[in-house]
Amino acid sequence: MRNKCVIVLFCVLFLCVTELAYSQSLFEKGLKDFQEENYEEALEFFLGAQKLEPTSTKVAFYLGLTYKIMENYKDAIPYFRDAVTYPPQVKEALIELIDALYQTGQLSEARKWIEVGEKEGVQPARLQFLKGLMLLKEGRDTEAVIAFENAKKLDKTMTQSVEFQIANIYMKQGKLKDAQNRLKFLITIDPNTDTATFARDYEKLVSDKIERERPWRFGISLGMKYDSNVIAQPSSNTIGGTPAPGSISGREDMGNNMTLRVGYTAPFSFNKPYSFSLQYALGADRYFRRDDYNSMTQTISAVPGYNFEKFSLTMPVTFSYSWLQRDKGTDFLNDPANWMFNDAKYMQYIGVNPTIRFMIGQNSVGEFSLGYSKKEYLLPSVALAEDRDGHTLTGSLGWTYFFKEGKGLFGVKYTYSEEYTDGDNWTNKEHRFGMNVLYPLRDKLKFQLTGDAAFTKYTYTNNVFNMARRNDTYSTSLGFIYDLFKNTEVIAQYSYTRDKCNIDVYDYKREVIMLGVEYRY
Repeated sequence: MRNKCVIVLFCVLFLCVTELAYSQSLFEKGLKDFQEENYEEALEFFLGAQKLEPTSTKVAFYLGLTYKIMENYKDAIPYFRDAVTYPPQVKEALIELIDALYQTGQLSEARKWIEVGEKEGVQPARLQFLKGLMLLKEGRDTEAVIAFENAKKLDKTMTQSVEFQIANIYMKQGKLKDAQNRLKFLITIDPNTDTATFARDYEKLVSDKIERERPWRFGISLGMKYDSNVIAQPSSNTIGGTPAPGSISGREDMGNNMTLRVGYTAPFSFNKPYSFSLQYALGADRYFRRDDYNSMTQTISAVPGYNFEKFSLTMPVTFSYSWLQRDKGTDFLNDPANWMFNDAKYMQYIGVNPTIRFMIGQNSVGEFSLGYSKKEYLLPSVALAEDRDGHTLTGSLGWTYFFKEGKGLFGVKYTYSEEYTDGDNWTNKEHRFGMNVLYPLRDKLKFQLTGDAAFTKYTYTNNVFNMARRNDTYSTSLGFIYDLFKNTEVIAQYSYTRDKCNIDVYDYKREVIMLGVEYRY
């Protein structure tokens, strides 16, 4: 009986040793394939070894690693758990488990294992880095920065990775200068790494974003122009088909023009759904001979807005004030103290134009707006019927398509308006169609083409000409814009206007040729 028991015990031990040896053989084969990066073959051997040794933490660890390398994080997690639960525990598996949980969004469990790792001091630098990633995913940016900084203190070799993550956080928070400084420092640590190469491109994007999101904007332009019909003289020089008495001569002239613009955008507008901006613009024309048509306009605009998930809403409010010299031989532009004189004041305007913009596909934007404006001419009219003071209601629909990486565009717009004036001769309804094309020809040269057609019907019979007035106005302009150097452009433009009217005195042609330089900052 004793001999039989010895034989049975020997057989059992032999089978266990044989099975263990076979398991070790499978593991070694899997390890060889794993080291040679044959991960699918390694996985089969490791799974076979795990069936024979289900509590082996070494086998579980390499099974988890194999799944993780194959980016199958979900299947890797149970094996990493086994590797840190069964004895003898594989400490390296703890970091891999936390990483896999982070990758699959299981942050609650990841947080528990981070606490275990901090108590046991497992790979503290990498643990702090993973903690920073997890906190970042939870939106706890300030705590994430602290964790990343701790990782850098514990292991200087992680400095580049840490600086990159903190730069991302600063970008998210709108601290663009801080993000740029972090990226520049990252590059200086070791310019030859892949991280530094990526950071160089990223720093360029940040630099461009800083430029785009500057709160203050300034622009000034100076130009010379030729105007073929400064006074909008009638094409036929007739009234009702008969020559107009004392027809005006000297309708063409050369002149200077100048514009000045200042804009401010509240910093929160760049990282919040709501926005607010202010703009001021000053424009002036000075003619050489027809100085009675010297003019100046100042405009102030306030634009509050809000970005919804699928569209944006802005509410531009605009006020402008215009002066017109009227008298030959004087020049009110030379003396700012005279800008408020009654003989130069011309017109004031106030309007509000709520506008909705929405994406149509990846590269195009739709636009819809309604508007109300009021105009007041500051000198008394020659007759009650000619009083142009009044208000206007408008509605418009537009579409813009961007191409050439956003450097080119094609846009169309339709606007309907109804103007109600105190004098019957100027009350009207209008349909307007517009087109705009901007096409980059070369790196520094762009071509611009605009077209506009307006069809205006006046509501009442004109009491001077005894007919209802109608204007069909066509205008077009083409120009070239050349980037002379940074922030400075040279602009050459030709414009043509043809206003066809059934009343001769309002029928005219006009050509304007302009050459100017514009600086923006």
